[in-house]
Amino acid sequence: MSAKNPVGAHAAGFFLYSLLAVATAAIASPLSAAASPFSTRDQNPFSLVYGQPLPSAARLPRPSDPGFSISLDIANTLNAETTATEALYADFESYNLTLGGIEALNQHWAVKLDVPFIYRSGGYFDRTIDEWHQIFGLPRAYRPLVADNEFQIFYARNEATAIYLDSSTAGIADSQLSIARALYQDANNAVSAWGAVDIPLGDSNELTGNDDLDFSLWLAGSTRLLEFITLDSNIGAVLPGDSVIAGLATEDLVGFGHIGMHLTLNPTIALKLQLSGHSGYYQDTSLEFLGSATIIVFGGSINLGRCSALDIGFTEDIDVGASPDASLLISWKSRVGC
Repeated sequence: MSAKNPVGAHAAGFFLYSLLAVATAAIASPLSAAASPFSTRDQNPFSLVYGQPLPSAARLPRPSDPGFSISLDIANTLNAETTATEALYADFESYNLTLGGIEALNQHWAVKLDVPFIYRSGGYFDRTIDEWHQIFGLPRAYRPLVADNEFQIFYARNEATAIYLDSSTAGIADSQLSIARALYQDANNAVSAWGAVDIPLGDSNELTGNDDLDFSLWLAGSTRLLEFITLDSNIGAVLPGDSVIAGLATEDLVGFGHIGMHLTLNPTIALKLQLSGHSGYYQDTSLEFLGSATIIVFGGSINLGRCSALDIGFTEDIDVGASPDASLLISWKSRVGC
């Protein structure tokens, strides 16, 4: 069984406390109004296949201001769990490159397309992640006992193997087509409603898709508390399609959401903190890696000019064993006609 994170129980409270604490500071910049969330989600392949959307900005683009993005998530994990009826082992490193674009149809509607390409292999960063956990006193779990740069994803139920991958995989994954409707917008606040369908371009045999349609609905909100602090959030639900695990059905409805803070330090640099989570995608399982997950993302954003920015974020799993141990996000976002 996976060890529990000693700081995980306090992380959510610390996050909310931090939001209140930084609100007492005072640095002014107009850039907070354009703050956007980290474009990352749980990189657990058993959850990633069901079309949970990337965090969405509440403020939609103008008709003359389409946006483009390129995001790379590098995730690394080593998970092993057994119960009387189930066994799971996941030792991999994944590279998820997502190309995105958003276009306004008019002042109230916009469409968005995200196309991911996923490569999974052995863990080139295994030693680095293990040293990171040692330095910060985080659980090392099975890492000291397993050789570096190994790859295997395995799941069995009632002694019948349902998933077994032991060689690197690469290819296009399920893509997502979204439509958004602006509900409210002023200088400091914005709310929009979103809906999406997950297009089954991936392969369930390689855990890059589930060979079925998935649907999601959610609300996105943003509010500027002070000139330099912006909060953003999403809350919604996924209606997952067919399960990728034989004999293990998906839930009818899966909830997800995030809350994030954007703290502008100067016209070029901002600090960002984001707490994300989702409920479990599978029925009748007690494995943490197949259940609900909560992750925290911390890092910053660098403005590269009037029309583009670079996000860099680091992800840690608060619920140890429920999602990959650690992830790195590098995301470039640009606008046309800004």
